[in-house]
Amino acid sequence: MKPVSFYLLTDTHYYSSSLSAEGKTYEDYMSGEMYFLKESSYIVKSVFDDIINDGEIDTVIIPGDLSKNGELINHKEFVNELYRLKNAGKKVYVITAGHDYGEWSNTYKGDEIIKVEGTPFDELYNLYFDFGFCDALSVEKRTQSYIAEVADGVRMLALNCDSFGTEKGVIDEETLSWAKEQLDKAKNDGATVFAICHYPILPPVEVFDFIKDTRVENWREIATFLADNGVELCFTGHMHIQSINEFYTKSGNRLIDVCTSTLAGAPGVYRKVCVDGNSQLNIENVDVNDFGCNTQGMTLKEFFDSRFNAGLKGKIEHALNSKKFLKKIVFSIKVKTVTRLLFTKADKEIKNEKLIDVALKVAKDMFAGEQSYIKGTPVYDTLDRVLSRLGFVLKKLNVKLAKNGEPLDLHKMILNTIGNNKGFSNQNYTTHLK
Repeated sequence: MKPVSFYLLTDTHYYSSSLSAEGKTYEDYMSGEMYFLKESSYIVKSVFDDIINDGEIDTVIIPGDLSKNGELINHKEFVNELYRLKNAGKKVYVITAGHDYGEWSNTYKGDEIIKVEGTPFDELYNLYFDFGFCDALSVEKRTQSYIAEVADGVRMLALNCDSFGTEKGVIDEETLSWAKEQLDKAKNDGATVFAICHYPILPPVEVFDFIKDTRVENWREIATFLADNGVELCFTGHMHIQSINEFYTKSGNRLIDVCTSTLAGAPGVYRKVCVDGNSQLNIENVDVNDFGCNTQGMTLKEFFDSRFNAGLKGKIEHALNSKKFLKKIVFSIKVKTVTRLLFTKADKEIKNEKLIDVALKVAKDMFAGEQSYIKGTPVYDTLDRVLSRLGFVLKKLNVKLAKNGEPLDLHKMILNTIGNNKGFSNQNYTTHLK
């Protein structure tokens, strides 16, 4: 691949500070949300300030969910922020996604959820024309997918799988046909191509293979299409998770999916991507710096983590709201109680902890890309024993969930979901490209 460098950030969920965000309705909403809302505009401004001050990298790429829920005022303010980057000499490329249009645009004040003007999908093209479309070599107007040359001999295929009129997370045959034409033309022109897509192409963690809306539909076919047509690298978002995964086709071609967490939530990072003259890819995390909001005496990392923990706990409470007895059990039962019920034992370091506390920490670390629960750690070893006791159930599920006759090992998949056994980091990553 030819040299290219850019900043990658995604899922900004920009929410104007001029919109109301207070009262019971806001607190109720945030009780189940794992990213910051009213602070999001301050985070964006701070990060853009840092990018503007970088005199070396002149390109910024943002793969979707730019606004909170398609509020027109949020889009207009975010566009103004993008113009700040452009006026400072940066090239900016975006795609939009499901949170950028629709009928859920609102604000929160006291006991009211107040409807505000939204943005129809068709208007997004004009709003963001100067940030990708104006430089496009070709645009598929139906989905607002496009291809543009972002550096000398390097093209970016922007696939919009979350557009109006198409099923969420689907890259359909019409878009693939258009993409094939663009990839063939790039090959004939001697250009290399990487892709962006809002939804992950590859499941960010193994168990997401079985969960809809966590990766594109028919992901194996889409990954194979891209890799076998010369795309080795894809940058994605949507799941608010830090992950890097590799997929190899039957022809031996590789696709690398770099999924990046929301800019407005834990772990509070974005990425710097560089490919040098020797086709060496280097990806580094960049921390969000102080954005001027009250962190209640916490460090920025603690502040981001506290929002994630509160939001995930709130989601669980909401799900169990009508089941008070079950809710009491879920939030009080200890790890050792569960293991005893399954006639196995918990590691002594975690046996007296509440199961919910362990689960929340594992989930937070997983979404932060810190899958440190490997063999020899208390959580891994305890879960390994629990899964072994449930072996008869997992064997039946292996048969039921297997696809295309391929063997399945849920025991291994679950352990690989909490522990990184890929041989490379979800954070900082280096490899050689074709």
